[in-house]
Amino acid sequence: MMSVISDFGAGLSHWRTSYKLGLQDIEMRYKRSLLGPFWITAALVATVLALSYVFASVFQAEFFTFVSFVAAGLLTWQLIVTLVNEGSSAVTEHGNYLKNVPMPMTVIAGRLLFRNTIVFAHNYVAITGLLLIFGAPFSWSMLQALWGVLVILVLGFFLSLVLGPLCARFRDIPLVVQSAMQVLFYITPIFWMPSAMSHRPGFIEYNPFYHLVELVRAPLLGGAPTPQNWQWALGFCFAAAIAAMVSISLTRKRLSLWL
Repeated sequence: MMSVISDFGAGLSHWRTSYKLGLQDIEMRYKRSLLGPFWITAALVATVLALSYVFASVFQAEFFTFVSFVAAGLLTWQLIVTLVNEGSSAVTEHGNYLKNVPMPMTVIAGRLLFRNTIVFAHNYVAITGLLLIFGAPFSWSMLQALWGVLVILVLGFFLSLVLGPLCARFRDIPLVVQSAMQVLFYITPIFWMPSAMSHRPGFIEYNPFYHLVELVRAPLLGGAPTPQNWQWALGFCFAAAIAAMVSISLTRKRLSLWL
């Protein structure tokens, strides 16, 4: 238990290291690029418009309303899937560090957290502007979506502590995770309305990723997450925290052997 506490304490005390490494990732990835991380934002906006153009007619939805729904959902989903996929490769990506420097997993997880927060900030501004262009009413509730973003970031932090060591030990798991997230994208109401599955309410109610998306999408569209959304999201986050503590206690001394 003390090892777990010391690892989390190291992550908190070295947050500047995580921040600088995350910022360095952004700078190196888009070095000499004209738009930098805004390329991700441009790709996201293009995907939103393409999906809306196609599926608004398929589901016979009003185009401007559908664009807002897809934009807010896809914004959130991209953050979730990036945190999960990058968390899966957290240990193998930092193999050289872990072989030479006694770096706690919490510092690595913090690095992923900071760099994805920076990218999300660009996307959030662009998607909020897109929502306003397509008629979403401006409301201060849009800022309440940041509470949902915080929950997702904390969840991503814990999941990277679980998935990173696990995927380093079993190298097939990252492919399983990527495939699972692709399937979850199609079965989660991102580009289709929840009302389309009203005959199967359990299909949505028991999907934790739907509730995570709603924490951000509902405020962006002028609404508010339901208590059920918060219960599922916080429960998922709590379960990930427990799994993260177990993972650290079991794997912290074995990571270098798996690289």
